[in-house]
Order: sequence, then structure tokens, then C-alpha cells
Amino acid sequence: MRKLSRRGFRIALVSFVAISLVVIFFLLEHAISHRRWPVKTLTDADRALVVREPVDSTVAFLSSLPKMPEPLPHDRRIPPHELKVYRVRARLMAVNRMPDGDFHVLIADPDDEKARMIVEVPAPVEGKTTGLSETYQRTRETLREKGARGRLVRVTGVGFFDYTHWQPGAARNGFELHPVLAVEFLD
Repeated sequence: MRKLSRRGFRIALVSFVAISLVVIFFLLEHAISHRRWPVKTLTDADRALVVREPVDSTVAFLSSLPKMPEPLPHDRRIPPHELKVYRVRARLMAVNRMPDGDFHVLIADPDDEKARMIVEVPAPVEGKTTGLSETYQRTRETLREKGARGRLVRVTGVGFFDYTHWQPGAARNGFELHPVLAVEFLD
């Protein structure tokens, strides 16, 4: 067996560490993204309690709600905010496809662009049990339109408190609209 040179050893070690860090990152991201999965996908025990008539609100208001104490319930909603569908006018800042298949959409309050939050559109497959597959698909197609970034939008989605973790642009209180049920361009 041939002996590994110092340079070869260093390259192998750096490669091993890099691959290990990537694997750890994806495992952590999967574990974090799947916390409260039933609530995120409207398959939770309280889904029938969600009032479907949208309440008009703002990104600034929703991102200023008090942070909920952890641990957050896995299969139950936190009243009153998670029992409502909200509709907000916002500036579309970014759309990112996450490893779990969701679209993370960063939006900002058009009157105060420092007020930001994430809204999420699940993968259409996640809507099979709730009948929302087509809704998720339509919403994702709208977000993929050329020139969508920077535009003024109206986002409608269910209120949701997520665990706060390394999501750039997330509201400090972890509040999101998840799932998003509709996105309309206003300009």
C-alpha cells in the first residue's frame, strides 16, 4: 500500500471535514424544517379551527407579535394567531427553494422595508392530504415568474410560529405565513 503524502493527507482531511459539515448541515436543516410539520402543512389536529376568511394585516405588525415560549406544540396550533389566515401587502425580496422542497419567500413591508418575514409555500406533494396541491402549484408558478423579485405582492397564508433559526430575513418572533395559499402581483 502506498503511503499518503502530507499534501495528500491534508487534501483528504479537508475533503472529509467539508463533506461532514455539509451532511451535518442538511441533517440539521431537515430536523429543524420538519419540527411542527403537521401545523406547517395544515394536517394538524386543529386545522378545522382555522378561520379561512383572510384578515388584512401588515408585515410590520405580524413580525412584531410576541415570540412564543418554546417548546412549541408539534401538532396543535397556538391561538389566536395560528387560527387565522392573513393577507398582507408586501415587497417580494427573494424566493429560495429549500432542501425540504418548500419555497422560502422573503417579504418586506412596503412602508417599512426593515420589517421582514418569511412566508413558505410547501411542495405540491405536501398538499395531497389537504387538497391543496393545486393551490401550492399555482402559487409556486406565480413566484417563478420572470421579474417577480422586487415587485409589490399580496400574500395570503395561514399564521404560523416557527422555531427561530438561521433563516436570513426571518422575523425575530419566528412568525410566518405557512402555508401560503395565494400570491398576487399588485403592480
